[in-house]
Amino acid sequence: MSLHRVRARSGVLAVVVAGLALLLGSAGLTTADAAAVHRPGSGPAALSRPSVDHVALSWVQRASGFVQPVQMTPALDGVARLFVVERRGTIRVVHDGVIRRGTYLDIRGRVNSSGDEQGLLSVVFDPAFKTHPRLWVAYTRGDGALVVAVLRAAGPRAGHVRASTARTVLVVPHPLYSNHNGGLLRFGPDGMLYIGTGDGGYGGDPFGAAENLRDLRGKILRIDARHHCGSHRYCIPASNPFAGRKPGRGEIWLYGLRNPWRWSFDPATRALWIGDVGQDHIEEIDRVPAHPGRRNLGWSCWEGRSHYNTGRCRSGARYVFPVAQVVHPNGEAIIGGYVYRGKAYASLMAGTYVFADEVTDHVWVYRKGQGKRLQAKDIPGGPTSFALDEHNEIWAVSLDGRLWSMRARAR
Repeated sequence: MSLHRVRARSGVLAVVVAGLALLLGSAGLTTADAAAVHRPGSGPAALSRPSVDHVALSWVQRASGFVQPVQMTPALDGVARLFVVERRGTIRVVHDGVIRRGTYLDIRGRVNSSGDEQGLLSVVFDPAFKTHPRLWVAYTRGDGALVVAVLRAAGPRAGHVRASTARTVLVVPHPLYSNHNGGLLRFGPDGMLYIGTGDGGYGGDPFGAAENLRDLRGKILRIDARHHCGSHRYCIPASNPFAGRKPGRGEIWLYGLRNPWRWSFDPATRALWIGDVGQDHIEEIDRVPAHPGRRNLGWSCWEGRSHYNTGRCRSGARYVFPVAQVVHPNGEAIIGGYVYRGKAYASLMAGTYVFADEVTDHVWVYRKGQGKRLQAKDIPGGPTSFALDEHNEIWAVSLDGRLWSMRARAR
């Protein structure tokens, strides 16, 4: 993941050339996503929706003037507003296309944003924000470590959150290199807080962190952040695969990831969709079911469905392979998106996954057995993140400071 449109590949900077190719990792040839049947946001019309070849998306600019936005999210508290995270260490609020004056949160004094991929990386609100006005942020601090901290607002409709309320929840050491921090926070359908972490930076997983079960890097972590256990401001769920076991850090939920910059839960199936940024050749999209039987996504033994470093392969390991992959130079820094479950375009888009690439600006749509880049429908300015609003409609932000809403039609 690079926020300056030029990518570090094994330590060598490579300027990206745009192109087109999408390789589908799924062997399925079905044209309908079974997960959409009789699920919220779909319905009978979804069963006869056209293939993705007939989907046309457009992106409507709704606001501009943000400073390197890297994420946005609603608070889901009944107020139609979006919170936009700026890499420098600030969060701003937009309502009906108007950016409110001032900042909702300013923690620039805590945040190290000197490296391309460092800074304030995400925010997530308590699922019960109306009654428990707490929010969690992930950022990189001066020594490069990834920090997860919790803050408290004076109330759910407060216009500003004081930085002094911040309390550290979890620290993931990240010495030496400034890239591959991950840093996305999301509450899952189970009420647990999920945390994405990168493998430690540079290229090729130099620390072997992704497969190391004693290391929190290169993982998706899962914690109970709404309760305290002992001296920690979180608890380890007993259902985590390494809870109470050695070796293995109890916080780990999934491992074998390179840099899971953006990922999301499908609200209908509860599956986790991960955009994992690739190394030299392949960007990948992983789909992990709500109750995964396999938890190793393969890096750095595998890059997508191709071997990368066989010396890192584990004997007898069972890997989760991507459902879709994009080959360089058509994509260079994948931006994981969302499975569409809104109402506005349900007959056309229900069960369709939308994702993009930050370097090439390309946008893809994917259903099981189908995948397509949307010609001439890219998100300009370097898309860095997608979001769902309170109606499950898809939005995006781009690094050049713009906010976009998605529109869809049949060709």
